[in-house]
Amino acid sequence: MDERFQYAEVRQRLIDALKTDLMGPQNIDEVLDENPMFAYIIGMLYPQTNSSADGVDVGEQEVEADIAYEDGEDYTSGEEDDNEPIAATKFKQQSSIGISFYVEASTPSINLDVSWGDYVKTTEKKLNKDGKEIDVAAYKRHKMEETLHIVFSDIDRTKDYSLVIDSNVTVHVSKITLKRGFYLVTAYVINRRPSAESALESIMFQVNLRAYAEDQRGVFIAEHICRKVLASDEFYFEQRPIMGRGRGCAATWDTPADGKCSELSTDFIPQYEFPGVSAALKGFDKFYFSMRFLSIANKREQIIERLNTLANSYEQWIEEKLVDDPKMSDPAFVSEIGNSVISKCKDALARIREGIHLLVTDDLAFDAFCFMNRSMILQRNIMNYSKKHGAGVECNFQDFVDPRNPSNGFGWRPFQIAFILMNLSAMVNPHHADRSIVDLLYFPTGGGKTEAYLGLMAFVIANRRLHTNPNEAYNRDGGVTAILRYTLRLLTTQQRDRITKMVIAAELIRQKTGSKYGTTPISIGFWVGGGVTPNSFDDLKEDPEDPGKARRNCNLLYKQLLTCPFCGKPLSSENFYIDFERKTVEVYCSDYNCMFYKYKQNRMPIPVYLVDEEIYSKCPSIILSTVDKFARLPWDVKTNALFGRVDRLCSRDGYVAIGDDHKRHPKTATLPTSSLTPVKPFLPPELIIQDELHLITGPLGTVYGAYETIIEDLCTYTENGCTIRPKYVVSTATIKNASEQTKCLYGRKNTVQFPPNGFEIGDSFFINEVPVTKDPFRKYVGICANGQSMKTALLRVYAVLLQTSYELTKDETAKEYIDPYYSLVGYFNSIRELGGAVRLLQDDIPKRIKRLKKKYHYDRERPLKRRTEITSRMSSYEIPNKLKQLETPYQSEDCLDTAVATNMIAVGMDVDRLGLMVVTGQPKQNSEYIQATSRIGRSFPGLVITMYNPYRPRDLSHYENFTGYHSQLYRFVEGTTATPFSARARDRVLHAVIISAIRLKYPTMANNAGAGLITSLTDAQIDEIKSIILERLNIIKPAVRMEAETEIDQFIDWWKLLAARSKPLRYYVYKTDRYNRLMNYYGERCIETEKATLSSMREVESASNMYYYLED
Repeated sequence: MDERFQYAEVRQRLIDALKTDLMGPQNIDEVLDENPMFAYIIGMLYPQTNSSADGVDVGEQEVEADIAYEDGEDYTSGEEDDNEPIAATKFKQQSSIGISFYVEASTPSINLDVSWGDYVKTTEKKLNKDGKEIDVAAYKRHKMEETLHIVFSDIDRTKDYSLVIDSNVTVHVSKITLKRGFYLVTAYVINRRPSAESALESIMFQVNLRAYAEDQRGVFIAEHICRKVLASDEFYFEQRPIMGRGRGCAATWDTPADGKCSELSTDFIPQYEFPGVSAALKGFDKFYFSMRFLSIANKREQIIERLNTLANSYEQWIEEKLVDDPKMSDPAFVSEIGNSVISKCKDALARIREGIHLLVTDDLAFDAFCFMNRSMILQRNIMNYSKKHGAGVECNFQDFVDPRNPSNGFGWRPFQIAFILMNLSAMVNPHHADRSIVDLLYFPTGGGKTEAYLGLMAFVIANRRLHTNPNEAYNRDGGVTAILRYTLRLLTTQQRDRITKMVIAAELIRQKTGSKYGTTPISIGFWVGGGVTPNSFDDLKEDPEDPGKARRNCNLLYKQLLTCPFCGKPLSSENFYIDFERKTVEVYCSDYNCMFYKYKQNRMPIPVYLVDEEIYSKCPSIILSTVDKFARLPWDVKTNALFGRVDRLCSRDGYVAIGDDHKRHPKTATLPTSSLTPVKPFLPPELIIQDELHLITGPLGTVYGAYETIIEDLCTYTENGCTIRPKYVVSTATIKNASEQTKCLYGRKNTVQFPPNGFEIGDSFFINEVPVTKDPFRKYVGICANGQSMKTALLRVYAVLLQTSYELTKDETAKEYIDPYYSLVGYFNSIRELGGAVRLLQDDIPKRIKRLKKKYHYDRERPLKRRTEITSRMSSYEIPNKLKQLETPYQSEDCLDTAVATNMIAVGMDVDRLGLMVVTGQPKQNSEYIQATSRIGRSFPGLVITMYNPYRPRDLSHYENFTGYHSQLYRFVEGTTATPFSARARDRVLHAVIISAIRLKYPTMANNAGAGLITSLTDAQIDEIKSIILERLNIIKPAVRMEAETEIDQFIDWWKLLAARSKPLRYYVYKTDRYNRLMNYYGERCIETEKATLSSMREVESASNMYYYLED
């Protein structure tokens, strides 16, 4: 058996254990030693009481909601059920379950199988611990089942069927005739037993309702076929149709064929295995696009031949799979969908071919392409070496770069090299039309998006330097070339290691090739929040008024690089050399064999900059930033340097931003008096990459989009009379309406998704779905414990999973495959909910595990020794250690039992080992659900248990449509929102954008005292600032242009009035006894002469201030 199927088998044993413990039975005629009312929490129907007598009526209301599509609405997603009255919210204990499905009106009849278990209390003789025979209570299960033949002509609207085996159990069937020749049928099983003296006697356990045709034909019709109005993206999911919905439970069905299936059933613990995808293509082995082969310049013809093979294969796929598809014979499909899909694919093909042609005709572009491949193969070699060497294994770096060893070879995935080829023309020729396109790299989580844009960055760095021309107005040898932005600290923690290794690889290549790729080191700067890295060197100096400040900030610094990015050995404070006179932090390694060994004769520091002040003066090749950091623009003129806007070089510090009042440094004991040399500005950043685009939404997206107005302007320059703007590349695995979002964020009218979709969700040439029958991937399991608290359900689920995985470590057939499921990741929607689980892990769950040991006769209970928490409450420096803990296998004493987390892990956490997650409550955003659960099963078949809250309508809706929802998971991703120039957004950030533009563009206005010189600006200069904002508004929101223009004028006038006061005006001062200040920090109490201004975009959802005034 294939190894992955053995993992899947162990995974199924966990699911079976869960089902046995939560619902039962262990066998058909089981005898329990505990009351099944307490043994089981799922699958029971209680007698219908007066408070629940309207249960069926409520169900009918749900059915009515389902047929509302006749009015032209699309109710497929289930989201519209949020406000419907749902029976579970009206009573705690469930008395009915059902399923809804569609059949053709010509269908004469179907069968319904009803089955459940009744438990009868008896007594059994047992020996006590003294050896005496005693009577003990026992509960024996009796299987109950009956088949009903339902003839549709006998039903007008509804009909009740009492069962022969128990007349108090009723099957209620409703039939609604639809306009298009279909019936919407709903069948409920209702427990109408009278209340008994013993509650046990009236409860039905393990209830099941199964619908099928007598002749086993496929009589059940897919939902989308019966609907009058089709959703625009529905044709993608025709192979995964929604066949029915549960009512108070989930619905499952057999494999559909041509939109029909032959059997549907209720299910209290539904399962759906989501298929994985492969980026591999038929006919291309994994080394066909070998990075090493593509880096060999003298094999240019063979390289071009291989790249053309990819383009030819894509062209053939377009013709065979799209153009010749039978759907294209339908004129309606052609006009509404077909032509558009084919056009997008052909456009992508044309851009790929243009990139290949560029490599044929442009020697410098081909040189940069080879450099990119050399950098990326070396980066992978460094990664493997550092992982092994850092773990304490003796090894030699030369062994990892030996081309004769096949394990040292790496190949591009076809979509990665295709994406790079698509973007070459826009990066080589800044006048190219593709420069204005926002390219969206859309690929499932874990598919390799990072490598694609890392490669593109390496190409841009080399291409820029190869085009260095001393007679040009801009200096291309250095300066920030690419800006890479993330939204979360966890992303920057994990991704920066890979990016730093690429930078090191590129710099080592540069050093070995003389000045070919420039004389300035290729480097990276970590420009993240002040709570993560220090903003200035003053933060690192001892302060008598705050003795611990320097130590705290130095610790922040040390924790940014915990290990050497080259060799993997740990770094300590001794490896960081802080030079206050030269304002630099040099980081060296202590390992003798490392390239960056601190005692080498010609030692070189790791090319990483960590302090904001040094980043501004060194202008690193790549800026790795969190998006919130750009709120610093109006506060600090030194940020000009990030955009190439420098005009002097200080012999001691480095580059000086235009407008910065930088004085010469006096002579010291070790250094001469500094000198300032005029220099050309650097070419502005050419490439801006935004990862996890779906997170730039809501308030963050709104503020981000406003600041992007000035960011793009600062990255813009003029060449031969033409305006050159930066290239935007964005990536995500989950997004909808991306073009609308990127228009609001970046002011670009054209967004292109790559790879473009085909006609099927499982095949876009570059992405191919792999059937689960060939390769098990990620299985979702739903649990909704109606009548129980979420606390009870959670501790039961956790206890079973933890104890069963522990037992399987002692099973000879399972112990080699249990490790992915040994550490349980608990995902919560809020820190408050997470806190409750932490308390359960401390007390209740260990108690339940003790009960399981006794119940199932285990040798011993699992000790819960190690747990961790991954939330926003932890410091950034803790993240690498947490990730390392998660990678520890179960054989180690340091292995984690549980890791509870919030959406901190929803993006960017790549731990291959993890295979088990419990999601408590349906996340508000479907994209968050996909991203979070995609952390599981990256290398092994994954298991995700989703626990739904039955008292939340949205949770219940997702549970009832569990199979349909998970089969079309990506379809239900919500559209993202960002409103950068709405009235509220303008009130918050418009003044900051204006201040940024004026302060950074006009040197006389740059320094703090420049705030008082606002009247010195000419009308032309003011108009230039206005046009930057208004031109963006013409694209994003033309309707508010006049309002915004008025507000800009009002702010400038207000600024001028403030500057005319007797007290001098500054942009910001701490104390206002001598000066007025134009800005004050957002969150502080502001007076009428200052504007509350964000210093971080993390403050966009800050708590409101409330003031209470007393009347005199």
